[in-house]
Order: sequence, then C-alpha cells, then structure tokens
Amino acid sequence: MVVTKTVMQRSGADRAIAFAAYGMLATSVLTAGLTGLAAVILAYVARDAVSPAVRRHLNALIGMFWVTFVLWAVCVGTGAAAVLREIDDLANGSGAYLSKLQILAWTVDVSRWRLVPEVLGLVAISVVSGLAGLVWSFVAPALGVIRLASQHTTGVTGEP
Repeated sequence: MVVTKTVMQRSGADRAIAFAAYGMLATSVLTAGLTGLAAVILAYVARDAVSPAVRRHLNALIGMFWVTFVLWAVCVGTGAAAVLREIDDLANGSGAYLSKLQILAWTVDVSRWRLVPEVLGLVAISVVSGLAGLVWSFVAPALGVIRLASQHTTGVTGEP
C-alpha cells in the first residue's frame, strides 16, 4: 500500500474548509450573524467537492446554522412582540396587571409595576430561546471541530 500525496493534500484541504467554516460559524454571534451566513454559503458551495467524511461535517454545519437561525428568530420575534404589546398597553392603558410575581419560593410585589402577563410570557420565551441560541452557537461548532480534529484521514490506496 502506498500513501499518495495528492489524496493526503486533498484531505487536508477539505478539512481546512470545514475548520474554517466551523470557525466562522462559532464567531457569528460576534458579527451579528455575518460570518455564520458566510460559513453556511461556504458549506453549501463546497459540500459536493469534498470527501464524504468532510461532507458529513458540512451537512452538520448547515443544520447547526439553521437551528441557530430559528432560535434567534424566535428570540427576536417574541422580544419584538413583547415590546409592541407593552407599547400598546402604555398607550391605551388596557390590560390585566399583576399584583405579585411568584418566582420559585419568593413572592415579589409588582403592584406598582405595569406588568401585563402576556408580556412576561413573551419576554420569557425570548430570553430562553436567546440563551439557547447563544449556547448552541458556541457549543455545536466546538463539538464539530473536536469531531473533525479527531478523525484520521490516511489517504491510503491499494497500490503496492
């Protein structure tokens, strides 16, 4: 068996594309999603030209991007809905207000606050989806890099 240089070089170039895409995806939170968009475009363009092992990583990266996108869309959408609902309530003075807020074992008097229950629900959904998106944005690419780095691509052919 002979290890061919071209297969080894190709494997290294393919893996470099995947490493670059994972890096761009991981930094997308810091760039308002621009590098994440670049990473998913790179993955879509390159996935048909790379080895099957790297193609699996690029397909996984595309999935990571869309999960992150949905989580952030839910975060922004519910946050905007909460703001609009609260603006409407402040302008019209309508709505049922809370007098106390029960958080685990603590009761907080919120009678002087103007908290509408729907707004609290929207804010809670926004916060939870935002935190999930933030964690997913960092953890998923990090796990992908670890998996990619631990794979051993040999480039062995059947030639004597």
